[in-house]
Amino acid sequence: MRRHAVPIGVAVLALGLIWWTRDADDGGPVVELDTDVLDCRDNLLAIYDGLRVLSEREGQPPNNTGVAFFAELVSSGVWANDAESAGRLTCPGPGALPAPAETDYTDLPGLTPRSSAYAGRDSLNHPLSKFPSGGPEVEVLIACDNAAGSNHEGALNVLYSDRTVRTFELEKLLAAERVPAESDRILVGPDSPLEELRVLLAD
Repeated sequence: MRRHAVPIGVAVLALGLIWWTRDADDGGPVVELDTDVLDCRDNLLAIYDGLRVLSEREGQPPNNTGVAFFAELVSSGVWANDAESAGRLTCPGPGALPAPAETDYTDLPGLTPRSSAYAGRDSLNHPLSKFPSGGPEVEVLIACDNAAGSNHEGALNVLYSDRTVRTFELEKLLAAERVPAESDRILVGPDSPLEELRVLLAD
């Protein structure tokens, strides 16, 4: 039995490296992230965990659109309707537009893109095929809404259906010519230069 310990250890290490680099943008781990970027990632992971509870309870993937995609956590009772939940449903970045004080996350039809500084999946036009999912079936769920500016200076967090958060960096995208040379932020939504981010609804 002992002779299998080394190959198993190597496999575990390899999987760990794959998960670690999955959170990086274009070929390498992000070594240092601002506190607000890390806080945003924590928010997105908490939302993911809530969506998983909701999905298991409902027996289907999340199927609302835009802000309602993740605000259902409150309207369904998975999360409490309080200030703590409201704080987790929007990006804490210094450049993020704050949600209006009157925002009611229990009123899904009344929500607009301005109700959060996150952009949720457009499930009407891009329904999830499976949730949770991983491997080649991984799909974008939520990202910072940078339509009105940049939530985090030069960075964008994106949550995927395998519970990973990838931080895109504008500088690297410009260097790789993946966004227009004049870009001052990373746009999400139907007009995004990055195809995978076009499944989201932004302001």
